[in-house]
Amino acid sequence: MKIAFRFEARSDTGLKRSKNDDSGYGGRFLAVVADGMGGHVGGDVASATTVLNLTPLDHPDFEDGTGSVYLADEIQSANLIINELAANDPQLAGMGTTCTALLIDGDCIEFAHIGDSRAYRLRPGADGEFEQISTDHTFVQRLLNEGRITPQEAENHPHKNVIMRVLGDVDASPELELKTLDAVPGERWVLSSDGLDAVVSLSEIEQVMRSTDDLSEIADTLIAMTLERGAPDNVTVVSLQVIDREVLPVDEPVGPSSLPESALPDSIVAEQEVSTNTQKLPEVAATAEAAEAFLGAHHDEDSEEHHRRSLRRFRRARDFSGTLLHSGSGAVRHHIGTYDNAVDAALTNAAILRSELGSRPHQLVGAASVATETGMIPAVTSRTLEHRATVAQRVPLKVESDEAALPAELEELIAEDTEERSRPRSWPIRLFITLLVAAVLTLTAWTGLRYVERSYYVGESDGTVAVYNGIPHALGPIRLSHVVENTDIPTSELSDHTRSLLRNAITAKDLDDAHQIVSRLKTQADQTREKAEQAAASASASASASPSSAAPSEAPSSEAPGSDSASPAPEQASSEAPAAVGGENNG
Repeated sequence: MKIAFRFEARSDTGLKRSKNDDSGYGGRFLAVVADGMGGHVGGDVASATTVLNLTPLDHPDFEDGTGSVYLADEIQSANLIINELAANDPQLAGMGTTCTALLIDGDCIEFAHIGDSRAYRLRPGADGEFEQISTDHTFVQRLLNEGRITPQEAENHPHKNVIMRVLGDVDASPELELKTLDAVPGERWVLSSDGLDAVVSLSEIEQVMRSTDDLSEIADTLIAMTLERGAPDNVTVVSLQVIDREVLPVDEPVGPSSLPESALPDSIVAEQEVSTNTQKLPEVAATAEAAEAFLGAHHDEDSEEHHRRSLRRFRRARDFSGTLLHSGSGAVRHHIGTYDNAVDAALTNAAILRSELGSRPHQLVGAASVATETGMIPAVTSRTLEHRATVAQRVPLKVESDEAALPAELEELIAEDTEERSRPRSWPIRLFITLLVAAVLTLTAWTGLRYVERSYYVGESDGTVAVYNGIPHALGPIRLSHVVENTDIPTSELSDHTRSLLRNAITAKDLDDAHQIVSRLKTQADQTREKAEQAAASASASASASPSSAAPSEAPSSEAPGSDSASPAPEQASSEAPAAVGGENNG
């Protein structure tokens, strides 16, 4: 079953603050509370930027259940915008904001949270469970989680309001608390800034939420309780009830957003002041047509493109208001280019935002409401409008499953943004990038060459030991080393292990170290040679000694007197001798 929200949103400056830094939004599929901080001018800018940055997500049925991805992404985008605004304006330095948001995706609720704003849920039924869904990202909560203080001590801790995680604060990617929650039709929610829980207890909030299903009564009662107890801070409450989408009410509030009943704070009134010592548009330009004619006649020929852009802005302001915006003010001076006055531009941007927001049921309260209704927080309206044009191109805006047509002015802004992005970047940037890459490559190559030039190793060259300069590697056909010294040490006189080391190169720290390695190898070769010579000499001596020892052993045995075997020899010889001789004679 697909679900939606019933909603009511309220916000009050409180009794001690001069301006409202809170922002809140309630819609059919999105609810947000943001509590800004950062001094006299920054808090309202931060909270309004965050809330307005998220409102394009107020539509049903994200593809493939990607609602949580879009929600987290847009909160991170808001963080980047806040940091960008702070970097460009020293008065906004240090600003930040909390953010607690609920986004319906199908039959689930995606929850995203950072800071110390709160989200409470009450399940349906007389005994429905009540719980705080959000976690306070504060110093005191960390002490509580670590068991270093008790809940009673936390109530009066001197650092109770020290927040550890917020949007802004120069953090490029703050850590968000993200959850996907099952939803039950009939359950009620309250999103609130810390101005509520500072003076109204958790049990009292639960009691109010259980007392009625009238969302307006819940929001009004909680705001009234805060004011009765002194309201030391701004307070914002968004009350919600989950319902079946098939029974969406027909009496939901559909823009304009809710403006605070009290007068605008001094800080905003000051932004409305426009210098009176400037050239004013003539009375003949009281109508939009006459103003265009006057402005068209007073522009330089060298600024044709600027003139056409400014004229489009002027017509945009006329189309939204039906008359000349801020007619007669110092915003329109000399020629149409002076329409860029921040007040008039902000009013135009605010009108575009109101037109886009007005296409669906919603309530917008606090600083975000002031930004869209009055245009008096120009940094928010201009920067947020640019981002919304980008979001509109990648997140389909739907109302009850039908795609909503974007306002014509937003379509024009998208077209201008696309045209601007399609233009090639200026050549100085390209040149700088090219030179930077070339410098990095040159430095890397130089460092590598220096390393190769200072490296030495000992290896083998043509069967002898040699000293090499470089490293034993090659880049394709290019060897990264060469022989600097040859020796007369044959590798054949070295051990098998040493020859293996030489084939793989014996690395030296420097040339002197290489010489020491060669010296040790020479000593090893000399020792091997001496051992070989000694072995050869020993073998030769053994071979020559064998014949001389055999001859003396035979002589005594043939000549020894008293030998029985030798005694007949003379007789035989004597008896044969005459026969020989006689034979010769007879013949």
